[in-house]
Formats: sequence, C-alpha cells, structure tokens
Amino acid sequence: MKDKQILILLLICIFTFNAILYPRVSSAQNPLEQPNILIGNDRWMPEFQAGEETSLDIPLENTSSTPARNAKISLVVDDLNKFPFNTDKMSFVTHVYSISRGSSMASFKVSIPPNVKPGLYPITVNVDYLTAGSASNHVSSTIYVKIVNPLKQPVLKCTEIKYEGEKLPAGQITPVNFKLINDGDLPLKEIELLLSGFTENGLSLDKGSNAQFIPKMAANETRLASFNIYVDQSTKSGSYTLDLAMKYKDAYDQEYTKESKVFIPVAGKDSLEGITPRIIIEAYDYGGGHVLAGEVFPLTLTFYNTSQESVVRNIKVSLNSDTQVFSPVGNSNTIYLSDLDAQGRINKTIMLKPKEKAESQTYNISAEIDFQDSKGNKYTEKELISIPVNQTVRLFVPEISIPAEVGLQKPVTLPIDYYNAGRAIIHNLVIHTEGNFEIRDGEQFIGNLDVGKNDYCDITVIPQEEGALAGKVIFEYEDDIGTPYRVVKSINLHVVNLEDAPPFDLLDQMPEQEGFDRKKGIIPGIITLVMLTVGLFVYRKRKLAKKEVDFENE
Repeated sequence: MKDKQILILLLICIFTFNAILYPRVSSAQNPLEQPNILIGNDRWMPEFQAGEETSLDIPLENTSSTPARNAKISLVVDDLNKFPFNTDKMSFVTHVYSISRGSSMASFKVSIPPNVKPGLYPITVNVDYLTAGSASNHVSSTIYVKIVNPLKQPVLKCTEIKYEGEKLPAGQITPVNFKLINDGDLPLKEIELLLSGFTENGLSLDKGSNAQFIPKMAANETRLASFNIYVDQSTKSGSYTLDLAMKYKDAYDQEYTKESKVFIPVAGKDSLEGITPRIIIEAYDYGGGHVLAGEVFPLTLTFYNTSQESVVRNIKVSLNSDTQVFSPVGNSNTIYLSDLDAQGRINKTIMLKPKEKAESQTYNISAEIDFQDSKGNKYTEKELISIPVNQTVRLFVPEISIPAEVGLQKPVTLPIDYYNAGRAIIHNLVIHTEGNFEIRDGEQFIGNLDVGKNDYCDITVIPQEEGALAGKVIFEYEDDIGTPYRVVKSINLHVVNLEDAPPFDLLDQMPEQEGFDRKKGIIPGIITLVMLTVGLFVYRKRKLAKKEVDFENE
C-alpha cells in the first residue's frame, strides 16, 4: 500500500514537471507572431461634400494571426485651418480593444464646414497598440480624402469706383464711393477697409478716417464705402494709385485678407488731355474663361477715344502674340477704323486660333494703335491684353475584355487599360465601378497621368445571381484648370451556374493508344494551350489599343 502511494506521488510530479517545462520549450522554439497593421490602401480614397456631417471610416487590416490589443487610432492635425474636418470631441482619437486578423474599420464622426476649399487633403493616421508580449508598437500612414464644394467661397471685391464727373478736379474735395460685393455663397462679417497711399501734394483725405467698418454682408450683397478725397491744386493730370486693404471673416470665423490697387483719374490745372487724343482698349472678350488650343474663337475689342474734343481718323490696329501662338482665321491681324468720335467707343471682332500644341498657360497679345487727329498729327499707342489657353485632355479606354460566360459566385478579374491620348496632363484620375454584383477594388485613385503614358488596373467582380448582369466603370479626371471630365465603359456579364452544367471529359473523346497514359499526356498540353491563347489575346489587345492611341496623337 505504501509503495502504491509513492508511485502515485511520483506520477503527479512527472506530469507537473512536463506541464511546466514543455510550454516554455514550445514558446522558445515557436515565438508568437507579432501584429502587422496596414492602414488604408493605395487605391482607397473617400469623397465628401462640404457642409455635410458624415463618418470617416478608415480601413485597417491585420495580416498577422496575433491581435493588436488596446489600439489607439488618431488623426494628426498640424494646422486646424488647413484640416478639412471638424469634430464635437476634443481631438480626433478613437480606441479599439482588439484588432484581430483580417479587415476592420476605425470610424470618426466628422463634419465638413461649408467654407472648406475643394481638393485633395493628405491626412496622417497613427495607430498605437500592444503586441503579444505587451510591448508598445506604433504604425503611421498617410491617407487622402477628396472634398467637393459646390459653394462659391467668400470673396470680397471692389467692382467699381463712383464719383461725380469723369475725373477728380484739382483743388477740390470729391466724394468717392467704392462699390463692394460679396461674390460668394457664404455671408461675411467684421469687414474692415483701409484706404492708403495718400500724399501731401497729391491725394489726401478731407476730415475723415481712412478706415471703415461694415458689420456684415450677406451672400452676393453689395455695399458702398465712401471717402472724401481732396486733390491738391498743384497736382498734375494723370492717374493716381491708392491701396485698398480688406480684412473680413466668414460665418465660421475663418479670416481672409485681400489687397487691391485702385486708380483715381485727376484733371489738373495744366490738363491737356481734353484736346490730346488717346485710344485705349477699354475692354475685350473671348467668349469665356479660357480658349481651347487648336480651336477658333472670336476676340472682341472695345476701342475708346479718351479725348473730350478731338475726333481721330485713319486708325490702324496691329495685333501680335507671344511666340505667334495665335493665328488669324478668315481675316488678317490688322484692324482698320476710318474714324472715332471724341469720347466714342466702337467694338471690333476678329477670329483667332491658338496653336494645337500650345501649352496650357496665359499668353499676351500686344496691340499697336496708329492714328491721326483732325490736324493730321500722327500718334501711336500700345496696349496689352492676356488670354488663357487650355489644352484639351483625352483619356482613351479600350473596350473591356469580358468572358462570354462567368460562373455563379466565382471571382472574375477584368483587366482595364487606359491611355492619355491628349496633349495635357490628366489630373486627379479616379476609377469607380458600379453594378449589381459584388465588387472588389471598385474605388481606385490613380492621380496624375502624363501625356502619352498608359497604365492599367484590375477589377474583380463576383456575380451573386444567374442571368444577365450589368454594370459600368467610370473614369473621372480633371484638366489643368480643374474642369471635370468623365468616361464610362459598360460591363455586361452572362452568369451561369457551373455546378449544374453536364460533365464533359475531353479525355473520353479521344481514342486510346496502347502504352500511352492519355490523362498524363493531354493535361499539360491543355494548360499550355490555354496559357498561350490568353497571353496572345492580352498582348494583341494592348498592342492594338496602343497603336490606336499613337495614331490619334500623330
């Protein structure tokens, strides 16, 4: 009996020793894998609209089998004025108890103020967590969000200067009204105006402050700010410059400053402008905010005779552009006017065409104006106007190659090629995929695509029902000045249930040969034939698309 008790005690000691020893050995030989956290991905880019309240959902992926514990996810805000989001919390921080293997999401409740400028915003995301051994670890990555804003941002403009007569007379005090307009869709407040540039022997203020305050202005509202300006008796005729500084805030306390120069014409005691003629280009119009390279456009010029007494005659206007980027179409580069009355105006239109390969930028056109007064005296004036030219962007996308039949609930990868077939850089290219099927990588941000460059992407779709399924791939991008463009390609799938299809054995259709294992011989041949066919098809498709783009660029 005593020996039996000793044996039982010995067995208990052995099992206890093994339980303590072997886990330590196993742990030493097979250390735990550490968490590996990925933030977002290269193709993921959310889009929000200014003025909305939404959730910023940031994808996280743990590629390790070991969870990351006590994770703190935070957004880095270096400059709150340049950060597109607001939150009702003290900071942009959220906590997750555990990030297990696979994909998860970190969500932030945010609002986008209506005064946020549209564009792409980089945001740094930090993730701090504990590893399997309770050690602290940190990963960081930059994501990009796109903000669209249909609202016109706050802009305070001085659009007109009003006073009695055409010029301020020397030796007199003249009330001068500055017409201000809130050229935006948001109200303004705390508007401060400061007029400077005065001199003792020129223009000065008469008994008043050079600063004015306007409490608020509604969107598109117009106000007048009046200053009494005195012109010294010794001031000579001419145009004098004053500086107008404007400081204001929007409804969200964002502060703006703007400075502009205003020109005040003065009629001095020695003025001879009433009898000395001068022709200027008072205004010009080219039909919009810019002209397109290679396309004909009308240029309308308004000529004005500044003289109050003299009629001018025999007027010849010669137009020349930088590097001869503009060519006349259906007319020459010369305009002739027989006469122009004192204080008279006349409009003339000519047709011009920019070079097809002109770069996207603003070009100058110089006008040399030769004319004579009533006594036959000859004069020459030179004027300068500017016209912005924009290159047309063109994204070429060949038809998407789609199998004749796809299997139900079977992933199908669709390769998509695209080319910059224009003469300007494609900006902010984004590819969206829509359809009544499951989509992977359906939102991809590409960025810029240089002239003549090509690229491709893969989109995976998984049909969840049989029959005909439809979708589309949408390409959205911008040109050099932010004009949006859109290309749409259709996806049409014929989905069948491959599990219901009758079995087909190619090997059964072939005669047997003595001493030959047909299964071992035919399977490698079939695989090789399929790979060669697919490779040849993709090569020919991309080669033909590239030739088509090269042909169109010639």
